[in-house]
Amino acid sequence: MKTILHTILLFGLIAEVLAGHHHSGVNNWQRLNREDPETQIKVKIALKQRNLDKLEATFWSVSDPDSPSYGKYLTAEQIGDMIAPAQECIDQVKQWLNEYGVTEIDEVRTRDLLVAKMSVGLAEKIFAVPMYRHVNAKGRHMIRSTESYHLPSHVSQHIDLVLGISDLPPTPLKAANGGSATPIRSPNVDGVPSVNIVRVLARGGTKAEVSFIPICRNGMTSGTTNPPCMDHPPEVQGVTIQTSSWVNHDGTKGHSPQLNCHVNDQGTAQCNAFFELPLYVEQQVNVSIFYDGQDSPQPFASWPFPVVATAPILPQSIAQLYGIPRNTYVLNPNATQCVGEFEQQYYSPSDLEMFFEYTGIYNGAPVTVIGPNNITNPGGEANLDIQYIMGMAPGSPTVFWSIAANSTEEIDDILTWSFAIGNMTNPPLVSSLSYGMSENNVDTYLGLGYLARSDVEFQKLANLGLTVIIADGDTGAGDLGALPMSNPTCEVLHPDWPSQSPYVTAVGSTFVTPFAEPICYLPESQGGINCRENPLGEITVSMDNGLFWTSGGGFSNVQPRPGYQNSFVQSYLSKNDSLPPAYAFNSSGRGYPDFVAVGHNLMVALSGTFIPVDGTSASAPIFAGIITLLNDARISAGKSPLGFLNPAMYKIAASTPSAFYDVTVGYNRCGSIDWQPACCPFGYHATQGWDAASGLGSPNFAVLKQAVLALN
Repeated sequence: MKTILHTILLFGLIAEVLAGHHHSGVNNWQRLNREDPETQIKVKIALKQRNLDKLEATFWSVSDPDSPSYGKYLTAEQIGDMIAPAQECIDQVKQWLNEYGVTEIDEVRTRDLLVAKMSVGLAEKIFAVPMYRHVNAKGRHMIRSTESYHLPSHVSQHIDLVLGISDLPPTPLKAANGGSATPIRSPNVDGVPSVNIVRVLARGGTKAEVSFIPICRNGMTSGTTNPPCMDHPPEVQGVTIQTSSWVNHDGTKGHSPQLNCHVNDQGTAQCNAFFELPLYVEQQVNVSIFYDGQDSPQPFASWPFPVVATAPILPQSIAQLYGIPRNTYVLNPNATQCVGEFEQQYYSPSDLEMFFEYTGIYNGAPVTVIGPNNITNPGGEANLDIQYIMGMAPGSPTVFWSIAANSTEEIDDILTWSFAIGNMTNPPLVSSLSYGMSENNVDTYLGLGYLARSDVEFQKLANLGLTVIIADGDTGAGDLGALPMSNPTCEVLHPDWPSQSPYVTAVGSTFVTPFAEPICYLPESQGGINCRENPLGEITVSMDNGLFWTSGGGFSNVQPRPGYQNSFVQSYLSKNDSLPPAYAFNSSGRGYPDFVAVGHNLMVALSGTFIPVDGTSASAPIFAGIITLLNDARISAGKSPLGFLNPAMYKIAASTPSAFYDVTVGYNRCGSIDWQPACCPFGYHATQGWDAASGLGSPNFAVLKQAVLALN
């Protein structure tokens, strides 16, 4: 999951076959009892496909606006005729299951996947593994085996992957820092104990929050909160916060807010305090505490990053920023869209109605729910996704697609979603997905071959004329964070999956500010200017530019650079003298993101109130909604939907650069480990043209609309 809800980043394993698949381990799950053999489960069997070279050739043909086949999409049956295994192979696998008494076997329309319903007892016999119930730290349950499944040789030659037997989804682990990733702690001035600043962030407007651990005068932390240091007197009596900015030249401002302290998970007193900041101007924040009987504060601790406050964002703000005319609605009922949800993320219809009512958006479009949706337990991710995809494309029939698993723990099982949407008779045309993990961990934790099969499924969806938008991650260039979803080291910059796939469209995040040009950040001695009164623009989200997280971007270590972006990426590499060292990234790999959109301070209705939400999870549905508006224009003009975007969009960017707003400020070197800021010594800078922080930029709707209408 790739959302920052309130203040925290919110961001599935196949195993050994006799032919050589590997098992992933228990992934921080605790094994409980052997599962009841009568429990019913569904097992997905992905069959080996044929003619994948033809599939890819067709994929490029229907996606390239210079091809005579552009927009001439296939049906699922036509795709099946191209790539499905021979019927005797399918029959052999079905017969093998039938021999064990499995009779409920569904076959998808492309005839390359079987979904078999069976009891746990039968699954244990068929795949030669014991099945157990497992529980993770969240108390969620999963029925799986920790042993590698086995397939007899006469069927293993026909099977790519088996999902639902040995695939325990990874549970994020707390990871110690390794390599050259540097956890950021607040330095105490002159080495005198004062406070350890945990985080500083501004959200939802001018209000900012600092969270810190007070250090008692004897150098110890406290286990008491009312007030802190009662156990190591003198007690803490208050806090002083100083803010300053070189931009305004208006000196240092002092704040003496009220303390709100609690005991954290480590049994240590941790305090929060709120204070006000001016909009858009980066601030340096220093924090100190008073002890009982003290007339002046202790020496200040400094937060090592700037902090910036920005205005709350609504769909109308985004529409104005991207040149979408007021009262733009989707008029063609065939211009459909979808948000895909995992991890038990559900949406609230009443929150959606509240969002439309209080943002002044009329939307009479239906929402179709596929899969489970517990409306009494809405999630910030799901509410964000559906509110902003519909807020950007009001009037579009929208699918809320919730993927279920054989457990109470949902998996980021993008492959399962791909199978399902590709099997629909009339699938939604544009889908936004805000989930994923590091590229190097996919086959390790999801099963050998999972990544490659996902790329094939993405090609199939594009051949159907479907657009897949992926949020490109919230932890910077190296997907920096705890295993197994991220990586805690910097020896190599690990890209985010599936953002790194050349067969999807990856979207990163920006925030809105008048300080949108590099000159705004130059020292005055070098000609820098105060840009506070400039028109609003965008820069990429990063800790180095004042936010509490960093948008992703980088290069695949597996996938080669696709032709559609070759000239852009080559230009970036040849002109950029601030790239990471050559050993840290694959300069010949697929570069991402492709585009960016606003991803900070989005106001979302959740459980009857509005809260600010951040993340590339916000940017993906925003960008997806804009593509739905473009599809509406094309379909209403008698043209095909856009399908896979990238070949057309990169050509539009080359011929009509004004179709995108170039984002030229940002640096994505940082991420987080155990929710603490951590930075690599290198990342990718935003610059003119395509770059690995902001892609081609953000959409200029009016120009893009004319450009896509001019395509065949």
